[in-house]
Amino acid sequence: MLIKEMMDRMIHRGPDDSGFFTDKEIGLGMVRLSIIDLHQGHQPISNEDGSIWVVFNGEIYNYLELRQMLETMGHRFETSSDTETIVHGFEEYGLDLPHQLNGMFAIAIWDVRNQSLILIRDRFGVKPLFYALKSNVLIFGSEIKTLLCHPLVSRDIDFEALSHYFSLRNIPAPFSVYKDIRALLPGHMLIWNKKEKRISKWYELTMASKWEEKDEDILIQRIDDILHDSVRLRLRSDVNFGAYLSGGIDSSTIVGMMSEYSPQPVKTFSLTFADSPAHKRDAHYARIIAEKYGTEHYEYVMHWSELQNELQTIISHLDQPFAGVIASYWLSRFMRQYVTVALSGDGADDLFASYGHHRLVWPIAAVQRSIDQGTSLDRVDFGYFEERKDFVIHLAKYPPWEWRLAYAAFMEHEKKDLFSEKGREVLTPYSTSTFLRHIYEACNPEVDELNHMLYLDINTLLHNEILYFNDMLSMAHSMEVRTPFLDFRLVELACSIPGTMKIKKQALKYILRRVAARYVPQEILERSKEGFVLPKNTWLREGMAITLKNVLSNERLAIHGYFNREYIDSLIQRFLDGDETLTFKIWTLIIFQIWYENYLGK
Repeated sequence: MLIKEMMDRMIHRGPDDSGFFTDKEIGLGMVRLSIIDLHQGHQPISNEDGSIWVVFNGEIYNYLELRQMLETMGHRFETSSDTETIVHGFEEYGLDLPHQLNGMFAIAIWDVRNQSLILIRDRFGVKPLFYALKSNVLIFGSEIKTLLCHPLVSRDIDFEALSHYFSLRNIPAPFSVYKDIRALLPGHMLIWNKKEKRISKWYELTMASKWEEKDEDILIQRIDDILHDSVRLRLRSDVNFGAYLSGGIDSSTIVGMMSEYSPQPVKTFSLTFADSPAHKRDAHYARIIAEKYGTEHYEYVMHWSELQNELQTIISHLDQPFAGVIASYWLSRFMRQYVTVALSGDGADDLFASYGHHRLVWPIAAVQRSIDQGTSLDRVDFGYFEERKDFVIHLAKYPPWEWRLAYAAFMEHEKKDLFSEKGREVLTPYSTSTFLRHIYEACNPEVDELNHMLYLDINTLLHNEILYFNDMLSMAHSMEVRTPFLDFRLVELACSIPGTMKIKKQALKYILRRVAARYVPQEILERSKEGFVLPKNTWLREGMAITLKNVLSNERLAIHGYFNREYIDSLIQRFLDGDETLTFKIWTLIIFQIWYENYLGK
C-alpha cells in the first residue's frame, strides 16, 4: 500500500504509533511521537459521526484552555489529546480555527461532507509541510522523502530553487529542490476540493514601531511576562523534557524560567568539541548556568571524524541541499537518551537582532545617508566595523537585500564566476536578489532599517534554515523541540519594538539583554556571540582537508558540470591558505556535491 510506504519513510518522526484512514477520495497517514495523552492520542482522529478527520504534526500549547472553551459550547471529548481540540475546533470555527491555536503545527483536515481537504501550517513555520500537485492529485507530507515515494512525483531539479541555494545556503519556501514539490509557506493554508483549489494566507506578521525609549522598563516587564507564560505552556508534556543550553543569553534565560516551573532539576545539554578552538567556550558558560540553577547537566563531546563519517546520513535526513547549522544532529541524538521534548532559545536572534549582518545595518545606513547628503564619511559611526571601514563602504553600494548575501554564501555577481557555461545557462537566469527584494519591500516602509532586515530574516532565514534544521535533525532522533521565543504573542511584541532598542550602543539584543539580566550573570551578558555551529573552518583545513579535496575534485564535479573549475580550484586554495571568510562558500559546495551524488547519481 502506497500510503504505508510513505509513512515508513519517516518512521523516525513517530516511532510510538501509526495509523491511516482511507476513503474514495483521500488517504491520510500518521506516524506518531507520543507526547500528550500517550494512550488515547492515536491518529487519524475524527469527530463523533466521522464527518471530520485530522492528522496533525506538532503541539497545541493552549489545548487545555481551548478544550475548556469548546466544552462550554457543547462539544464532547473522548481523549485528553491536543489533537482532538483541532477536530472540535474546526467544527466550531471552520477556516478561522488556526487563529485560536497557540502552537507549532502542520495540520491536515478532511471534511467528509464537503469532500474538502485543508492543509494548515503554523504562523512562523516551526513545523514543515510539503505538497505536490500532479494530474489533479494532491500529495503531501512532513518530509520531502515521503512525497518522492509517489510514482507521480519526479526528481527533476528546480533550477530556480538551486540558484537560490548557492546564495542563501538553503532552499527557500515555497520552493523545494524538486520541480514537483513545494513547501507551504508559514501562516498559509491550502484548500482542495472539487469547487476550488487555492492557497491563502491566514496570518500576516507586520512590523510597526509602537514603543519609545521612555517605555523601556514597561517593555522589559512585558517581554518577561509573555516569555514566562510561553515557557509555562511549553512544559505541558506527559514525557520527560529538558533544554538545549549553549551558555548564551537566550538558552540561559529559558533554563532560568524553566527552573521556576519544574519541581525537579531541569535536564540541560551542551555540545562541545574534542579539539575546541580557544574562542569556543560554550561548555564553560553552560556550566555556569547549570550550577546557578542546579540543573542535571550533560555534555556531549564531538570529534571532527563524526562530521566526516555521518555527513551523508545528515543530508539524507535534510532531503535537499542545506548548508546551514547541523550541530544539533549530534546533540539531539545524545539528548534522546534522557528526554523526548526539549526547549531551545531559537528565534531570539531573528526577533531581537544578533547575527553578523544585523551589526552592519546601522553603519551601512549611515554611510548611504552620508553619500546621499554629500557629507564626509569621517562623521560616520562604524561601530563594530571601525577597523573594517572599507568593507562597510563597499557593501553600502548594494541595496540591503543584496548586501545581506555577503553574510550567506555567494552574492549575485559571484555566482557568475562560480558557474561554468552549462551552469550559467540553467542557474543564472534566476535572481536571489530579486527574490529577497520582493520580501524586503513587503515590510511596512515606515519602520527603521534594522526592523526591515529582521522582517526579511523572519520571512526567510528563520523558517528556511533555523527552524528547518531544528525540526529535521531533532526528529531524525524522534525528539521534539519547542521554541518559547516563537510564541506568537512574543513575536508580535518584538515586531513592535524599534530597532534602536534592539541594537543600542553596540549592544546586540539590547532590550532582551535587559530581560536576561534578571536570570543570567554578568559574565554571560558580556560574552561575545559564538553561535551553535561546528568549527568547520578549522576541521576542513585540518582533519577533513582530504575530504574537501576529494568531494570537490575534477572527477566528481564533472558528474554535473555546473561549476567553473578554475574558480573552484582558486577558492579551495585560498581557503586552505587561511582565508576563513570562504568557509560558507566551501561548505555550500561540499553539501551540494554530496546531495547531488546521493539523490541524482550519475
